[in-house]
Amino acid sequence: MKQESDSRPLPEWAPGGAASLYLVGALHLGIFAFATGQVGAESAPLLGFWILGCAIALLMLAMVELRRGEALFGTIGMVFGGLLGIGGALSFIRSMWIPGIFPIDGWWFLSAGIILFLLLPAISKVSWIMFGGITEIGITLTILGLGMMGVFGAPEAPLRIAGWLALLFAIFCWYEATAQLVNTVYKKRVLPL
Repeated sequence: MKQESDSRPLPEWAPGGAASLYLVGALHLGIFAFATGQVGAESAPLLGFWILGCAIALLMLAMVELRRGEALFGTIGMVFGGLLGIGGALSFIRSMWIPGIFPIDGWWFLSAGIILFLLLPAISKVSWIMFGGITEIGITLTILGLGMMGVFGAPEAPLRIAGWLALLFAIFCWYEATAQLVNTVYKKRVLPL
């Protein structure tokens, strides 16, 4: 433990990875619901606020990870919380005033996908399961972004595909978060990471 000048121990910060993964899963469940038509376009601003709530918490958790010296997971948290979270949230909130899908909306998601692909070499050193999950969401965000930009023509099919892939990623995140918590509580590997 680190010491203050008056010799009282400073508490160590716990890892924020599990909480971050639960939030990222919730964020992607909202994207699934919207992209697959489970909720109507009139719900876009509400989804924006949902994502914004997740994004604020993710950014705080990313700062904890960075403070703990976890450069990789802190960076991933900043990408999900900052770029994807706040950028995506503002894109959906914007629909309160200007409804519809615009190509600029897709650039938020495409850039997040590209950044996640760039993180893959570092992630491969940590966990192959995490590597698979980040690869899957990188592909998802790329499809979502390109679909919103109109690269595939009408956006409905790519959005639906990306939506279902977002649900798969949400489930992956919740499993990973639960595995981290269970393994920490039992102080042994109960569930594979």
